[in-house]
This record gives sequence, structure tokens and C-alpha cells, in this order.
Amino acid sequence: MKLGVLLQHYFPYGGLQRDAARLVRAANDATLVVSTAENPPKDLALLRLNSGGSTNHTKLARFANDCRELNQFDQTIAFSRVPGSPFHFCGDPCFLSKFQRTKPALARFLTRYRTLLQIESSIFGPASNTHIFFLSPSGPTEFIEAYGLSDHRYTVLPPWLQRPEDVTKTDLRSEFKIPPGSPVALFVGSNFSHKRLGLAIEAIRDKDTHLIVCGDDDPSSFQDDPQVHFAGARDDIPRLMKGANVLLHPSKHETAGMVLTEALVHHLPVICTESCGYAPYVEEAGSIVLSANPTALEVSGALEKILQNQARYRNAAANWAADESRYRTAEIMLAKMARP
Repeated sequence: MKLGVLLQHYFPYGGLQRDAARLVRAANDATLVVSTAENPPKDLALLRLNSGGSTNHTKLARFANDCRELNQFDQTIAFSRVPGSPFHFCGDPCFLSKFQRTKPALARFLTRYRTLLQIESSIFGPASNTHIFFLSPSGPTEFIEAYGLSDHRYTVLPPWLQRPEDVTKTDLRSEFKIPPGSPVALFVGSNFSHKRLGLAIEAIRDKDTHLIVCGDDDPSSFQDDPQVHFAGARDDIPRLMKGANVLLHPSKHETAGMVLTEALVHHLPVICTESCGYAPYVEEAGSIVLSANPTALEVSGALEKILQNQARYRNAAANWAADESRYRTAEIMLAKMARP
């Protein structure tokens, strides 16, 4: 089966982008189809369409139109919103649901919103035959409410775990000039505001804990703090996970949250919010899930709980990650797409 994996824009640090690349690697004959790409992996077959466009919605619409002209694949799966693809990997929340909550009804007549609503309806609406892969049990909920999505049209995938990389535990305290014995919390995310970095920083204040922040975002709006270490975008997150004590992820919303399961696979305890799609797995693995809008005091209390019981939380994560069925997500998708 010649498979086309449709992704409008590839960049190295996005969860959706990493998932698309992982599926290409798992398939026997697959090509990543993009409009633009920043530092694409050299081991992947890549097709650039260069669809162009001056605004985000016109770029998406042109990419979708160009993808419909492709005829060299036996099967396609869209990781971006491409109407007409037989399969869609849903990495974004329901746009119609958010629009109805946050925008006046008349806004649907503006070109941007009209285009995005039409594209989403073409994929999820009752006239579509596209089969949807959702990343978490909560994923279909808004789409069922908005479009009446029937259960035969979607598959809820198990958490997409990747085998832990064989990395040596690093002395992060020496590397980041952290006092010996001080606990180290790790924060990973490229949108500091959405991931609530400010809340994470507030939670470690007046503690001995230091926070290492990894992500492709501007740290200048955050006050200089000797307990906070901005490490920028990193390719060695597993190595940092091996040396940290806990992952702090008080995000406002995550469709899934690959970094959460990545941490658990490396036996790193996790603190996240219930707004993360993978929150049930964090709880299942014995780590801590907070309310959707936790206070700094709640985050701080959860942090203290984990730091005082490191062995118990690490063992719980290790036991959860040892389940072999959690590593078959790509197999499930490829099997579904291969059926006549």
C-alpha cells in the first residue's frame, strides 16, 4: 500500500508533526506530503506541494485542494484538515464548538471563519465518509455534539507510546548550575502562555525546586529568576527526562499531550491538568491530574507530594509503561487503512 500522509506544515517540535513522521516510519511505503517544512527528517520520503497562500485559512484551503489532485497513492491519511481524504488523524479540537462559544454568529460570514467551518464540516459532517482517528477517549465528544458523528466513523486510539531511548541519566544540576540536592522539575512546550508556564514558575517559588524550561518560544516576558532555566528548543528531551524529578504540565488544553506519555515511558512522574486528552492515562499511571484551572498552591502541593514519594511514583509509571499493548498504535491505524 502506497500511503500518503498529508500534513500542511512540518516543524520538528510539534506533537502532530512528530506523530505524522512516526506513522511514515512505521509504514512500508509512505510519503510525507507537505506544503512547507522546517528541517524535515532526512530519513522520510517527502513531497512538497508549495501550495502558497497569504493567510492561514487560504494556505490550508490551497493545500487541501492540491492534495485532492494527488493520484500516486493507494491510500491517504490527513493530519491537517483535508476534505476528501478517506482517513483523518484528529489532533485539533472542534473548531465549530469553539466558534460557537467565543464568536458572534455573524462572524461565520467572514471569509476566514466561513472557510475553516466549511473545511471542518466537510470532514466531520454527516455527508462525509472520512474515518477519524482520535487520540484520546474524550476526543470525539465535541464532534459528536457538533456534527452527530456516528460511532462507526471513528476509532479511539490507545496512547501512542514510543520505546524509551537508551540514554544515560544526566547530572542536570551540574549542567544547569543547580545546587546539589535541589529537586528538578521539567517543563516542555512551545507555547508558554497556553501551557501556563507562569503558573509553573509561581508554583516553585519559595521552594528549593528548580525548573528547566524547554520550548521554542520567547522567554523575555518572564521575570528573571535564578530557579528557572530556559533551555530553548531541544532534541534531547529523553535525556532531560532521565535526570529530572517530575514533569510539570499545567496546560490550558491538549488534544492528547504526547509529552505526558513520553515522560511516563521514561518513568518520570507527571503533573498535568484534566484538560489534557491524555490525563486519564496519567492518572492510570499513578501520577497526578489537577483540575482544569488549578491554583499555584494546588500545583505546588502536587509537586511536594511527588517529590516526597519519588520511588512510588516512578515505579507506578514504570509498571504502566511495561504494558506491550500500548505500543501498537501505528499498527492499528495501518491495519484499518489497509482493509478494502
